[in-house]
Amino acid sequence: MKVSVIVPMYNAEKYLPACFESILNQTFTDFELLAVDDCSTDSSVKVAESYREKFDGRLKIISLQQNTGNPSIPRNVGLENSCGKYVLFVDNDDLLMPNALEIFFDTAENFRADVVYTRRGYMCDEFGNVTVAALDKNSAFVENPTLETGDIGERVKNFLRTCYGWAPWAKFVRRDFLVTNKIFFPHVKISEDVLWSFKVICAAKNFLHVPTPLYVHRELKNSWSQIQREPADEIKFWIDPLVKGLEYLDSFMDENNFFAQNPNYRFEVTNFFVKMQVAGMLGALEKLSRNELYEIIRREFSASRHAALIANLFVFMAYYRDKNRG
Repeated sequence: MKVSVIVPMYNAEKYLPACFESILNQTFTDFELLAVDDCSTDSSVKVAESYREKFDGRLKIISLQQNTGNPSIPRNVGLENSCGKYVLFVDNDDLLMPNALEIFFDTAENFRADVVYTRRGYMCDEFGNVTVAALDKNSAFVENPTLETGDIGERVKNFLRTCYGWAPWAKFVRRDFLVTNKIFFPHVKISEDVLWSFKVICAAKNFLHVPTPLYVHRELKNSWSQIQREPADEIKFWIDPLVKGLEYLDSFMDENNFFAQNPNYRFEVTNFFVKMQVAGMLGALEKLSRNELYEIIRREFSASRHAALIANLFVFMAYYRDKNRG
């Protein structure tokens, strides 16, 4: 197959038929679909099984032995079991436009691209209302397929300015590029897409933007990041990607000559990522004392080389919070 479409599944019985139909109805047919189930407790697997005959041998269903908690591991398993020249990750409640794979594939081949990225897409709310939207915040649309700069420094600056969307599903990627560069999703509770996209952005030689909206993303209110938690649990939820994300970034930048020669960029990337995770904790920070906060941070970071630094950073933040209140 020329393309592998990878769909991580978890309790998606409501939206899975529409997702699979949109893939089935592609104008480009030389693809395989890998549905990786993360121990769904509903009928998601049964729904997927009902599509075997329709996909005429192009559907693989893989069931994990235990729930992993987010799409990272299912996506990695799908990549490991794929055989396409290119891969596209599709969320189990989203849709592809009918010509999405055709445009992605033809453009990637014509430009010998490692990554083809669409900055425009469609957003669908829980009531089915669809609008055209930008998938990143701070970049201009292109009118024709356009190669991104090959200067890593400029790409990092654009990353820090949020000129690239984080979403994996907006990126059509050459499979051997991911494997050769060891670009896999980290197993973190949230922000795995930010970390994965950072590696992709830095490592790709030919990184191409296309002007056509090709993907429909559902914005649902019951997402993992929006669940209401107790303040201590909310802190722990955001500490997980903070700890593991810093280690992921350290490992990548340790092996990259650009960051060895430009430590200022390394600092800016690390600072950006820390601020992103801290932003998710702000509400919980308001409800905890300095002592409670320090103990949570110290325990959660006990195995990390960043433990003392991060613990004191949070206490420093809490100190100024209390001072300003006074």
